[in-house]
Amino acid sequence: MHAVMKQCGFRPVGEGSLGVFYHPTYGAEKVVYVDDFILVSPEKYEDTIWKELDCHILFKDPAAPITRFLGVNHEFKTLKDGSLQMRTEAKEYLVSAVDEYMSEMGVKTLSWVPTPTLEDKFDSEHAKDGIQAKTALSHLMKIMYIGRLCRGDVLVTTTFLARRVNWWSLNEDKRLRRLMSYIFHHADLCLVHELNPADREGAFLEYSPDAELGGDPYTTKASGGFWLELSSPCGERKWPISFGTKKAGHSSGSTADSETWSLVGALDAALKRDVILILHQIEVTLGRPVKLVGQEDKTACISAVKRGYSPALRYLQRHAQVSLGFCQKVFHPYWEDQVAPEYVSAAAHNQKSWPGLAPEQCSKAVLLPTGSSSWA
Repeated sequence: MHAVMKQCGFRPVGEGSLGVFYHPTYGAEKVVYVDDFILVSPEKYEDTIWKELDCHILFKDPAAPITRFLGVNHEFKTLKDGSLQMRTEAKEYLVSAVDEYMSEMGVKTLSWVPTPTLEDKFDSEHAKDGIQAKTALSHLMKIMYIGRLCRGDVLVTTTFLARRVNWWSLNEDKRLRRLMSYIFHHADLCLVHELNPADREGAFLEYSPDAELGGDPYTTKASGGFWLELSSPCGERKWPISFGTKKAGHSSGSTADSETWSLVGALDAALKRDVILILHQIEVTLGRPVKLVGQEDKTACISAVKRGYSPALRYLQRHAQVSLGFCQKVFHPYWEDQVAPEYVSAAAHNQKSWPGLAPEQCSKAVLLPTGSSSWA
């Protein structure tokens, strides 16, 4: 496939995105996933690109607008101000998953609930083996799949329950029912993406990690997650790109510990394997440097990252494989001392000019207190 794409003028974006190619002449991108080809291109080059690919690849179906991909429905709409809006949802998939659950439970409806998570404490009287111990994994994997693609609102609960499949109890039965009840009444929710063509020159990548100390009630370990989106310069329009959640591999002794682990990620996974790779891909797509803005709500974490070292968190490198030095180089480059850092909104930071520095010298990454901009 790489040989074919090369013959057609496409180049690979990089080692971290093996199925993503770009065409420097046409300003187009091609995403290849198994036997699916997605083209992002100026309209005037679409036919030319498909004809060139037809010379090397036998396609089963002709090119068509994207309406469904990986089980997720995509709806595109141009707003009055010229902004493009994309809504992604999987109502039919979720309804089918809940129907299968209700059939197993022998019920025809489920009570309305406002959230997917059961907030009451764990009941010791319900610590006995659950009645759905053998089938829970099947239900959860269906929900987790679609949750990772477009339903982040159910991902935390689903991931927590998935960690309990080997110790399933009546407590988990109750929580699974709560999750299914939520989906039953909120299956039509969608993830909204929106940007305007005018945002192209100033759009920046916004990375928002967070953590909960002792978030896993069965252990002393924290739970954390992140939300990654492309933001308009004004901060009013957002294009969600990626999100995820996981449990810490070590026991956190403080909120600064858990927040720093969530920001950097064990083995630098969050930044190295998600954020930096996507940042590179967007820079190739837009043909310019793109600013990375990190949102963090723990000042101790921000201070540790800025220094690249923290006496109170010195054990993180050894016990959690978290590199503050790597994170410091991402958000506070070597020339940062030339500019007095200040806390400003993400939008204002993106628009301001740094005194005494040429545009190409300006920082591409900053770490700001959470709340500096809104989420989609």
